[in-house]
Formats: sequence, C-alpha cells, structure tokens
Amino acid sequence: MMPTLEELLAIKQQVEQHYIDQPGVTGIDVGYKEVGGELTDQIAVRVHVARKTDDVPADQRVPEEIHGAVTDVVERVYELHAVSVPERSLLADSKHYSPLLGGVSMGPSRAVGNSIFAGTLGAVVIDNETQARVALTNFHVAAVDATGQVGDRMVQPSRIEHGKVPQDEFGATLRLVLSDHVDGAVVSIDEDRQTSCDIAEIGSVLGTRTATLGTAVRKRGRTTELTRGSVDGISATVQVDYGPGLGVRTLRDQVSITAATSPDAVFSDHGDSGSVIVDEDGFVVALLFAGAGANTVGNPIASVLQELNVSMCTGGPDGHH
Repeated sequence: MMPTLEELLAIKQQVEQHYIDQPGVTGIDVGYKEVGGELTDQIAVRVHVARKTDDVPADQRVPEEIHGAVTDVVERVYELHAVSVPERSLLADSKHYSPLLGGVSMGPSRAVGNSIFAGTLGAVVIDNETQARVALTNFHVAAVDATGQVGDRMVQPSRIEHGKVPQDEFGATLRLVLSDHVDGAVVSIDEDRQTSCDIAEIGSVLGTRTATLGTAVRKRGRTTELTRGSVDGISATVQVDYGPGLGVRTLRDQVSITAATSPDAVFSDHGDSGSVIVDEDGFVVALLFAGAGANTVGNPIASVLQELNVSMCTGGPDGHH
C-alpha cells in the first residue's frame, strides 16, 4: 500500500529536523519525485540539498524510502527574490501605475549601504484594524534587512526604475513580519492615491485558497511579469540566507512552485519578491519570497493574512479610499 498524502506529511514531519540539521541540506517537503530531471506523478518526501554528491557519509544519506514513503533528493539553493543595484546605476524604465494595483514594481525610498532595492507590490489588501486599503509585499522588500522599520516610505515604481523621491512615494511601512511561516509587510497607501484590488495582467482576485499539489498557478511580478507554473511541493521547510543582521532563517509549511515548461522557463527571478501566486480561478494561494532556479517558494496566504492582520481585497477599482 502506498502511503496517503496525510501519511507522507506525517512522515516528513517526523524526520524533518534530522535532515534540516545535516550539512548542505536546504529544505524538505512533500512533492513530486523527479526522474531524469522530469517531474513524475509519484509523491515523495523530498530532501533539498545545495549540491548532489555521492560523497555523503552513511549516517547522512537519504534512504530510498523512509517508513514506507518513497524519497527524493533535489538540488535547490534558495535565494530571496528582491533585487538591488548600486545607487548610481539605472536600469530599464518601468510604469507608474494609477490606480495603484498588484503585480507592479515597488521599493524603499531609502538606500541601504549605497544600494537601492526593488521588489513587487503583490496586491492591494484590506487592513482589518482600519478597513483601509493597504499594499502587501515581503518583509525583505519593504525593510530590506534588520535596519528597516515601520514608517519607512515606499515608492512605485522602485528607484531602480527611476521612481522619484518624494514624487513617486505612495505610503509607509505599517507592519513587518519575519516569522517561521511568513516574510511579509503591509504598506499604507496615501489618501491621494487611487487603488484597485486587481492584479496587472491577471485581473480581479476572488479570494484565497490552500495550495494543493498539482494546482496550476500564475503570478505577475516586476521582473519576469506574467508567468505560469504549478504547485510541485507542499509543507516545505526551507532555509534562506537573509544576510547580515538576520542570518539564515528557516521557514516552515511553505508552498513550492515549479515553472511551466516553455515559454516560461522560470516562474520568478530577482525583483519578483512580494508577488502573490494565484490559481487559474483567481484565488490567491501564496506570497512569493524566494526561489532556486526554475523553482519558487511562497508563504501560504492564510498565514500571511493572519500574521499581518489583513484580508484579501476582492473589490475592483475605487477612488480616494
């Protein structure tokens, strides 16, 4: 008898800490087994490593199966998907959006260590405390590092795309969360800015759903714009380096996405952090924050909304809200 998905998740939970503690391991999840570089429909407990090698001590090797669960070893090194350039560098121009909506370039007004930073404004959401419309992105997009704080001003487009301070500023960081499950931030939206709850190129958001294996998804981000993929792993525990002051953080219960085959060879790249990941019906399943090659990882949207105390906005455009 093959183990059920629930049994696989329980087995992964039992062995997770053992493998996460091993050198070179970057994550563990339950997802589709790869054979010859292609995903199969067999569901396995997958151990993610920085580099596959035969030179692994016997006590650290991943056996062919664990408690009856088939295993797989996949090569993935996760990196945050924000982007930075030296302050004097200029890249291609990007659009100033009015009304403000999801899927577009944003970044801090401030420079950090003589660099300027960009990510994606994922979606306009509702602040549960005030009912005001606010902007959802990642902690590491709004804060950049341990020096970021509530009140920091943000621009759309980012300064990398010639966003001007203060003319293109749209709001200030309201809440920052970097937890075991969420890399998130919400940013206030100035009263003179019109907003839309739509996402560029995707359209309106209908609500949220839990990501399930095999679900077809898409996202719209600053760098790779509209891309498509599918959920290839759930219950993912991943280790990501947040740099000086924050160090390597372990995030649990994450959603793993693999890019659809051509034309979208990648699902996301640097600058796409903060994008929301949406299923084909228009329901948000995750908040994108990191990636490894053709693979992307996101926070489950239910955790994001709960920890940031916001709700998904499912209305269309409105005026001065």
